Amino acid sequence: MSVSAHFSLPYSGMKDGYHKYVFEADDSFFAEFENSPIEKGKFQITVEVDKRQGLSDMTIHVDGHVAAICDRCLAGINLPVTGVYNLLLKVKNEGDPYDDEVIYLREDEPSLYLGQVVYEFICISLPLINRYNCESENPTPCNDAILKKLNEAATTSTISVDENVWQALKGLDTEN
Repeated sequence: MSVSAHFSLPYSGMKDGYHKYVFEADDSFFAEFENSPIEKGKFQITVEVDKRQGLSDMTIHVDGHVAAICDRCLAGINLPVTGVYNLLLKVKNEGDPYDDEVIYLREDEPSLYLGQVVYEFICISLPLINRYNCESENPTPCNDAILKKLNEAATTSTISVDENVWQALKGLDTEN
């Protein structure tokens, strides 16, 4: 049995009302998806279902971290990742039209598989920049040698660029 198979909700056995499910996603979960941008990570997925007759509301909370390389100092970090997503769920009857904003479950399906949905929500929750406020951690994961070099380079290049800009501006005649 695959790890992602554990991400199923027993929808047909649920009574109407509020239900809460908690799932864990770790390295073995991400290994099941080919070409995954995540190799190592640990997440807690909370699924809240408000089951009603005909249409149910689902809220999926993604909270965890992925192993990444910091874009600022190139140190290995556990990048925090969070997200909250809402879905609608409807039991599909023959002849019902499809809607892109609704997840459909056939009447003969006893459970709703959420593994693919959870994986996609985690992936779209990944930040574009692998950086976070790590100064509050003790010890900080930052590579101080790289940060020192970057600060030196920024200071040196900023001064020379500014001097060149002022030299160019001195020759301009604003009276034209």
